[in-house]
Amino acid sequence: MVSEAMERFNDAISTFEHAIQRTQHMVALFDALTALRPGDPANDDALRSSYILAVSSFDFFAHELAAIEAKHRFKNAIDTRNINLPMEVMTITDENERLAVAESQVRQSNSFKAFVDPAKLAELLSCYCTKPWDKICERLNEGAIEQDQRTVDELKGRLKSIWKRRNQIAHEADVNPTLSGIGLWPIDKVDTELTITFMSKVGLQLPHVISQELSAGGDQ
Repeated sequence: MVSEAMERFNDAISTFEHAIQRTQHMVALFDALTALRPGDPANDDALRSSYILAVSSFDFFAHELAAIEAKHRFKNAIDTRNINLPMEVMTITDENERLAVAESQVRQSNSFKAFVDPAKLAELLSCYCTKPWDKICERLNEGAIEQDQRTVDELKGRLKSIWKRRNQIAHEADVNPTLSGIGLWPIDKVDTELTITFMSKVGLQLPHVISQELSAGGDQ
């Protein structure tokens, strides 16, 4: 359940959770295809689709949260940093129009950025809170047994490897160049499911992190 203070993120969270369900359905499709035609390499494309969707869903979610939080803070005069708006936006007299234009500006400035890159994600979140990766890590480790806890560097490394793997699939057709374009990099169900779980767990911490107000003199 989302706390009352987090209600502004409800629609974005629901959209993200629905997208994650779609990734799981793609894994189920892989199982069905495998049952129908065992050993067919084309079955693996269902996993590749699931992988790309998981990453894209996370990226979309981060974009939505940034726009929602920016609008909330502009409306309530809550501090942000490193968010630049044209002067003509701030001089719009109608509040609703001013907020809508400001939100549009934030969306536009972020539109070309990929927030599955851990550095870019930190850059985004640092507009709203201090030490975002520390906060993400603390929330993920809360209640976990010691052997399941992860450091900030481990989380960043995992996210970076997922981003690299996604680019392999999306931008290189997952082709292994050492095989002269006739072979693909292997992909398996377990790794895909672990990726979906990781993206979901990290993603669902973002509303809690981005909504924390900036600390005076805090580091990124």
